[in-house]
Amino acid sequence: MKEYYEAIEKFHQKFEMKDTNNEDMNFRLNLLIEELGELAQAVTKGKSRENIIEENIDLLNLIIGNFVSMGIGVDEIDDAFWKKYEKIMDRTKKKVNNGNYRVSEFKE
Repeated sequence: MKEYYEAIEKFHQKFEMKDTNNEDMNFRLNLLIEELGELAQAVTKGKSRENIIEENIDLLNLIIGNFVSMGIGVDEIDDAFWKKYEKIMDRTKKKVNNGNYRVSEFKE
């Protein structure tokens, strides 16, 4: 994670994103939605594995960029990841209406 974070941090520095709309979370949310749409198209249109990986990497880069923009460092991300991981590992897998399975917090 540290190498990815540092790479995205360098990207933000190179393109002088500090104190610009590029670090505004509303703007970044729109970018995430756009990239998620591109991933959805790649999956639903049967694009190549390479293309689907690339679209996922775009999302990963933006998410790491969100942390950089908010001044959230690698240690804080690591702590939050493992805290959430412990929480999701305590969940149960449940069958939902369409016959698929989900592992999430269910409110019935």
